[in-house]
Amino acid sequence: MRKQLLNTILLFTMLGLAASAQTPGTKPGTPASQLRHVSVVRGADQIRVEISAQGAVTPTVSTADSPARVIVDLPDTSMETRLSRIPVGSDGVKAVRVGVDGHHPPTTRVVVDLEQACHYELNTASDGNLVLTLHAPKPTEAAKAVPAAPQAAPASNVAAAAVSSVPNAPTAKAEPTRAGSPSSSDFVFVEPSYQAKTALQDTSDPAARAEDAAAKFADKTAAELLPVNQHAAQSADSSSTTPTIQPAVNLAAEQKAKGPQTVAPGPKYTGEPISVNLKDVDLKDFFRLIHEISGLNVVLDPDVHGTLTIVLDDVPWDQALDIVLKNNDLARELEGNVLRIATLDTLKKEADSRRAQMEAEALAVDKVSITRFLSYAHAKDVLLTVKKFLSTRGDVVADDRTNAIIVNDIPNVIPVIDKLLTELDRKTQEVEIEARVVAATRTFARDIGTQFGFGWGNGHSAIGGASAAGTSPTTVTGGAPGYITIPSSNGTTGNTIPLFSNLGSTQPSSGLTFLNASNTVRIDAILSMAESRGLLKVLSRPRVVTQNNIQALVKQGVRVPIVTQAQLGGPPTVTYVDAFLRLTVTPQITSENTIFLNVDVENTTPNFGQEVQGNPELITQQATTQVLVTDGGTVVIGGVIQTQNSLQVDQVPLLGSIPVLGNLFKHVQVSTSNQELIFFITPRIIQT
Repeated sequence: MRKQLLNTILLFTMLGLAASAQTPGTKPGTPASQLRHVSVVRGADQIRVEISAQGAVTPTVSTADSPARVIVDLPDTSMETRLSRIPVGSDGVKAVRVGVDGHHPPTTRVVVDLEQACHYELNTASDGNLVLTLHAPKPTEAAKAVPAAPQAAPASNVAAAAVSSVPNAPTAKAEPTRAGSPSSSDFVFVEPSYQAKTALQDTSDPAARAEDAAAKFADKTAAELLPVNQHAAQSADSSSTTPTIQPAVNLAAEQKAKGPQTVAPGPKYTGEPISVNLKDVDLKDFFRLIHEISGLNVVLDPDVHGTLTIVLDDVPWDQALDIVLKNNDLARELEGNVLRIATLDTLKKEADSRRAQMEAEALAVDKVSITRFLSYAHAKDVLLTVKKFLSTRGDVVADDRTNAIIVNDIPNVIPVIDKLLTELDRKTQEVEIEARVVAATRTFARDIGTQFGFGWGNGHSAIGGASAAGTSPTTVTGGAPGYITIPSSNGTTGNTIPLFSNLGSTQPSSGLTFLNASNTVRIDAILSMAESRGLLKVLSRPRVVTQNNIQALVKQGVRVPIVTQAQLGGPPTVTYVDAFLRLTVTPQITSENTIFLNVDVENTTPNFGQEVQGNPELITQQATTQVLVTDGGTVVIGGVIQTQNSLQVDQVPLLGSIPVLGNLFKHVQVSTSNQELIFFITPRIIQT
């Protein structure tokens, strides 16, 4: 019994010693050293990178090309500094980056980005800090330095750093890879071309890094993200068509002809440029690489599988992601900082399910009724517009008496209807239209005629005009053989001369008579003339005010009765036809405060000189046009002109065609009528 008690006390003592030997809060595998601080000191033709660490460190130095850089690895060292990148930009050094991998124990890496390979050396200072000295390359040495070809990376590594040798530079000892030791693929650097993020995992603030990458990724609009899926869908639809295969020579010539300035339209990519050379790599490993570069949380659908072979140089990582998605018929969804990748069929089924769920929820919710009273718009006018925004269960009614819209629909639709009614029920601008109508009529008539009579007789024979053509209005006293004696107008008897040509003016306003009479010869010539001119102007100035896009009408004239003869024993009927001067204008105010006018002008007048069964004919003049006018400007609509010219000639055959002398044997009647209608339209926007 006593022996057992001693063994128990000994056991607890050993456990206490083991617990006291371990620091509270520590875990197995805790690194023995910590990286505290990294600073950059600029000197004459050189840059010094001072690395401050706590504890014993065993650094290893290596170099890499494309781009050139010097890499310092600190195994079994954690990163205690929050500084992940130090920009330099002098003496051939671009920047210094610090990061840590995710292994246990971790390895901290310090990467110096160079413009080109240079001489370097790593020393230990008196205070125990590491000092990496980088000497700026001389122009002659830079010209002689030729980097070696990059080594082929194994297919198992997602991203491999290409290593090149630097002349006269210290070379890190090649150590066999041990279990758990960091390799180039364990770090998230993927050959950034310029100012890339820290290639190692930044454990100081991973949430901030993920949020920053998600913000850059989310800055893309829906129009930039959707074409990826749409293009894949179109590719699936057009898979039946045979693609055109071009020889490599033609492709090279085409690329050279296009030049670097040609940019294909498409989404804008803002990710950091990367260079990737992968062969037969699992798709899931590639998406893990995207997670390391972007800081986004990546979730893969179970149906995502396949391998990937890709070679890209200086391509933004988000563009590389889109290219891989297109080639594998995949699509993406971004929610916050979580990037979900799935097949097109999966996303389509999910979208259909969400749509069906929304429709089911819409059918299940109770409907509500609202009444909205309108001030400026008419309820019946906005009824058809509101119907297009209702759900399948919705209904809308317009009340003309109160000018109200009554909507019965689900609650989610009500805010949309309210916003729509607010936009539609607004005050409409008004337009004042002033029109000046000028109607001008010009007439001219000229009538010239002659009457000629002669006679000769010697008692036995006579020659002269014929009484059938008419007799001269002049009475000659005395008798002569062969002439007819008729009573004159004054009651006396005398002899009249039969006319040879009776082509006098119809309604003469002037005349001239020549008479010569003897016992044997009678000559009588009468010239009658008439001429008239007329000018008529009618001016009217109507003015009307109308709303935007509302027709305005101005008309003036008479209503002409048209009598229809009795039919089937019934009485005759009378129908009135408009003979108006009508002006129809529809204004439309544009966003530049100009006015677009639809103008229709019609002038209808009755012509009582030409009748059909006692009804006058109607003469119509009309002009229709569309014109853009400034506010307060004037547009002239003319050209509604009617011209009538008439020439009537009556003459004695043959004699009337003789030049000059033929005017004694002809009757000439000339008439001209000219009617013109002009409109001056001036619209003005009324500021209310």
